[in-house]
Amino acid sequence: MAFRDQAKKLEGEKVKVDTVNGTFVGKLVDVKNSTLILRDNEGKRVVIRDSKIIALVELKNPHHKDNLL
Repeated sequence: MAFRDQAKKLEGEKVKVDTVNGTFVGKLVDVKNSTLILRDNEGKRVVIRDSKIIALVELKNPHHKDNLL
């Protein structure tokens, strides 16, 4: 499965994106052909090119029902 398809599954979730320019945390708003768009905690839009991404990780809510024993 392609990176874009996997990233699309995380739309609307809080994610951490490691890039060659640093680490960004926020809600994944949109996945385009060559970019990811995040909304950070301050409400600012962050556009990240796919070519700069090293890792994309979902940050799970520890109180979410799927995470409870």
